[in-house]
Amino acid sequence: MNENILYNFLKNKPSFLDYDDELKLMDIMTKLPMSWLIKNKDEFICALDQLHDSHTIGSGFLYQEECDDIIFDNFCEWLKEVNNKTGIATLIYIKDLSSEGLDEFRKNLRKDENTDK
Repeated sequence: MNENILYNFLKNKPSFLDYDDELKLMDIMTKLPMSWLIKNKDEFICALDQLHDSHTIGSGFLYQEECDDIIFDNFCEWLKEVNNKTGIATLIYIKDLSSEGLDEFRKNLRKDENTDK
C-alpha cells in the first residue's frame, strides 16, 4: 500500500481544512488497515491533529449539520477501535470530534438568530 497516503492528501491543503475535506480525510482514514496505522503512526497522528484543529480552532464544527453527526460519531467509534487494536492514543480526540453537545449549541444558535430579528 502506498506510503504517505494522508500526507499526499493534505500536502496542498491549508492548515485549516474546508469542511468537505474534513469529511474526505475521515473517509480516507477509516479505510486504512490497522497495520498501516501502526506502521505510519506519525503520519496518522499528524493528520488527526490537523483534522482536530480544523474542526475546532478552524470552526469546521460550525458547518456540521445534524445529518453529518452520524459520520462524526462513527468516526469517534472507529477512533476507539484504533486505540484498542493498535495502542495509538486516539481517545483524546473524541470529545472534540463527536457530535455530543452540538444539539445544545445549535438550539442556542437558533434562539440567538430568532432574537436578532
